[in-house]
Amino acid sequence: MTIGGREFPYLHLLVWAELATMCGLPATVVPIAIAAGLPIGVQIIGPEFEDRTPLAFARMVEREFGGFAPPPGYGSGP
Repeated sequence: MTIGGREFPYLHLLVWAELATMCGLPATVVPIAIAAGLPIGVQIIGPEFEDRTPLAFARMVEREFGGFAPPPGYGSGP
């Protein structure tokens, strides 16, 4: 994968998922914008055994940023 003209191994992206899963914390990702035709999201990590906390916060973030909208050309069907 090329980012800013530099090559990075694709599996380096797993670092972001590890932040929550290695500790066993509940997490979710919320889309907040589209830039250059690609979605931008935030990862929300909650306290141990409090799955409802990041989900509730995700609902608030979604309400503020307008919710999910597929990027142009996606989700239009065959």
